[in-house]
Amino acid sequence: MKKENETAFQALTIIAEMVMKFGQLYVLNISSEDWEHLQSVRNGLEKVIHDNGYRMNYDKNIKQNIIKR
Repeated sequence: MKKENETAFQALTIIAEMVMKFGQLYVLNISSEDWEHLQSVRNGLEKVIHDNGYRMNYDKNIKQNIIKR
């Protein structure tokens, strides 16, 4: 069932790029408290993707960061 105002695919791909950037943070010095906040944000971004019928793709052999569920 589609949502009334489904988020545009282009917006979802930008959100997916943001999620992928989170992977680069583990090598940096981030406080535990900040890390918890960042994980919460990442989870929220992934939920937006999921709620629009897609899932994150972490396979580097596939160019799209999101794929239809």
